[in-house]
Amino acid sequence: MSSSDCGNYKLFTGLILLSLLSSATLTAADTNPSQAISSPPGQPQDAGPRSSLKAAPYSDTVLAKKDYSGLTLRVLVHEKPNMGEPVERHARQFSKLTGAKMVLHHVPFGELYPRVLWGLRNNWYDIIFFGSLWLPDTAPFLHPMPQSMLDSPQHRDIIPYHQQIATWENSVLQVPIDGDRHFFQYRLDVFEDPNLQVQHLKQFNKALSVPKTWKEVNEVAAFVHGKTLANGETISGLVEITKKDDLLFSNFIKRAAPYAKHPDITGGFYFDLATMEPRINSPGFVRALEDFIESQAYYPPGGEDFGLADVNRSFGEGSSLMTDSWDDSFIYAMQTNSPIYNKVSATISPGSKEVWNRQTQQWDHFPDINYAPYIAWGWTSAVAAKTPHPEAAFDFLGFFGNEKNHNEDLLIGRFGVNPFRNSDLNADFWIQGAGWREDITRAYIKSFEMQKQISNRVFDLRIHSGGLYMKALSIGVKRALLGISSAQQALDDVAHQWRKLNETIGVEKQRQAYRNVVRLEDSQ
Repeated sequence: MSSSDCGNYKLFTGLILLSLLSSATLTAADTNPSQAISSPPGQPQDAGPRSSLKAAPYSDTVLAKKDYSGLTLRVLVHEKPNMGEPVERHARQFSKLTGAKMVLHHVPFGELYPRVLWGLRNNWYDIIFFGSLWLPDTAPFLHPMPQSMLDSPQHRDIIPYHQQIATWENSVLQVPIDGDRHFFQYRLDVFEDPNLQVQHLKQFNKALSVPKTWKEVNEVAAFVHGKTLANGETISGLVEITKKDDLLFSNFIKRAAPYAKHPDITGGFYFDLATMEPRINSPGFVRALEDFIESQAYYPPGGEDFGLADVNRSFGEGSSLMTDSWDDSFIYAMQTNSPIYNKVSATISPGSKEVWNRQTQQWDHFPDINYAPYIAWGWTSAVAAKTPHPEAAFDFLGFFGNEKNHNEDLLIGRFGVNPFRNSDLNADFWIQGAGWREDITRAYIKSFEMQKQISNRVFDLRIHSGGLYMKALSIGVKRALLGISSAQQALDDVAHQWRKLNETIGVEKQRQAYRNVVRLEDSQ
């Protein structure tokens, strides 16, 4: 890492207060309670609720009976559209129903972590929408979920895993609003294109098929990239997140998982739990970064600096053959206004037949593919412990995720609301409510089932000041993608930064937090 980057990294921690104070006023925006909310393009007026729960505690009918006139709720949320747009939409609806004034503060992802921490400490917000991997840092400042919400039908419908990660030290502190994971998505119509099939068979003496390993992803992307399809469109091979301050770390973790997460070795993916020595620069991670660097040749124009919204748009509009990302891009492609509506499919993220064995310090070769699904913690929400209006704040979060709102949000790819309830995996909802083809729906749901069946999994790094570790990782990966550093040198720099962070925060403090992550990773 250059001296300039090192300096910027130190300033990131030292000048958080200054940056927050200078931007707080600029990012505050009152929503207009009287503004009509129209359905976004491609969104039906009624997504077809899966049951009739008009009397549910957070339904429009029940909340319309409450009077929060004269009360103001301050909400911190990501910029639009991802999560920021549905929060704004439902804040206006909630204001109209209850009379509460909703003040929204939208910030980009790169600023969200420090804003969450400083905002909670200084009582700037009543409600926060944030990354659930930050729970170790936010827990002391959050209000426990009331028993009435825990007992509500919509909370009981949440998949048990997502209920578990909302808990810290036996207290439920997060209100689940989203279920995140990465999985492989591709244009089914392109893989079935007869001309491409003939060309591939002639060139490689084998059928064009959906890749199952990251090595195969690059091979297929190289073959397809720049080709003109029968309808005259030119397609790119692959699109993925490459922007440093926009979830680049997640994209890399997903890629590294099958190379570095050995199915027979326990004790930590990111660190050695016993010593807290970083493993981020071990050969498995380096191999993944080398693959990542190669993939850049197959991106769409501008793809070398794409954030999540760009990926969603590129894949959702059909300009790229493949992506491996959150559900957002898949839902975007499966909206009725998408040019590839009902022409995409899904499966589990690619794996590898070569896995680094950190005990023997050599590569193990597997006859079958080693899959290591990446289960991202995802967006979540919470109420600040210092809020003077906890009942209204929890009512808003309950309203945000009530059945009607949740069903509608699921069908809008740019919103960032992904399945996290048992009822979300009901095929009829997608087939009848969204008009999805049955075979595509079955493949989509099967990708969930496959992930649940594989015990060799990777989770986000949920430790204290986790955002600083992920920032260091993003800087290192980006330097390698730009060709400034080799893959090995870039990750050596990251490991060095991680060691310094451990020393500053406290090795034993971090070990205790990381133990919770390892317990999940190593569970069968």
